[in-house]
Amino acid sequence: MVSKPLTPHINRSKVRRSFGSSVHTYDAHAVLQREIADRLLAHVQCAKIQPRRILDIGCGTGYFTRLLVQQFKKSSVIAVDLAETMVNHTRSHHPRRLPWHGKRLHCTADGCSLPFADASFDLVTSNLAIQWVDQPDIMMSEMRRVLAPGGLMLFSTFGRRTLMELRQSLAGISQAHAGLVLPFPDVMTLGDILHALPVEIPVVDADLFTLTYPDTMALVRELKGIGASSSAIRNRPGGLYGRKLLRDLDTAYASQHRMEDGKLRATFEALYAQAWYKEPTFQPAGEIIPIMPEA
Repeated sequence: MVSKPLTPHINRSKVRRSFGSSVHTYDAHAVLQREIADRLLAHVQCAKIQPRRILDIGCGTGYFTRLLVQQFKKSSVIAVDLAETMVNHTRSHHPRRLPWHGKRLHCTADGCSLPFADASFDLVTSNLAIQWVDQPDIMMSEMRRVLAPGGLMLFSTFGRRTLMELRQSLAGISQAHAGLVLPFPDVMTLGDILHALPVEIPVVDADLFTLTYPDTMALVRELKGIGASSSAIRNRPGGLYGRKLLRDLDTAYASQHRMEDGKLRATFEALYAQAWYKEPTFQPAGEIIPIMPEA
């Protein structure tokens, strides 16, 4: 499969620094992220899987990792993140496990190049990390690669309608500024990528959330607090935090997306994707020649 970027070229070093610098503010602003994590766990529970080894990619401050640890008390859980400061935070804030419970390990790793052998895990998860890679198909292929036969890969990501009001308002200022918001993938794109992998029963579904803010600065402050910096996008036309741009944005956003109570609305779409990897069936070499009965 030929890999084509679904997003603008993303500077992974800046992504690492941006999320690393937000380690102490992330949880205060990540209400929606925790809600999506809870719903992702519900998908795991519906699968009725009992994994011995679990990999959580893009663990951040560790909220979803903790949900997995609580759900699968005897499983070994490995949590990885691109930002070392996030990994250190998650490690330090996890309570110590009892000796008869499963093992837990945290390490720095890139989801597009996982440092694990093939077929190492029974469950591979990721909550809201895959949108921060240029080529999601590569990360999804890596998730499948480290998945053992009979295992499940399951992840969430923001969908195409996420921050559509912000994108429209920025486009009203200039088309170049509209590129400050990532063009998140849609259901069909994720479905096509999953169907191209050697997996079974791929499923993608979606939730739509509407959040409200008193002004655009509150929205921008929340995005900055969780490390979602537009500076990670290569060739961007300046950042999202310049004073003039913020003034223009506030006017454009309020004129188009102010609600009756005076607050500004912002749409977020969460996509949940899952697929099973079943052990390949044996195919004998050669071709099948039908034997016709004698007349």
